[in-house]
Amino acid sequence: MSLVTALVSATDGRYVLGSVLYFVLWIAVMVWIYNIAKRKGRHPVGWVILAFFFWLLALILLLLLPSKRTTEAMDRR
Repeated sequence: MSLVTALVSATDGRYVLGSVLYFVLWIAVMVWIYNIAKRKGRHPVGWVILAFFFWLLALILLLLLPSKRTTEAMDRR
């Protein structure tokens, strides 16, 4: 008997499926936050650590913050 079969038979299958889907979505959001932070010139690992605990807050803040690359370019002028 495989582990997946054992989990589904031991618990409600919808609960297991929902948990797996939530975990996959959570990982996708972490990757998305990492990519946004890297593109904006922010520290991506720091943002992922923040998002580990407060993913919605980190995502909103990161989307609202300007890119450090364009801000530094404007300061040089």
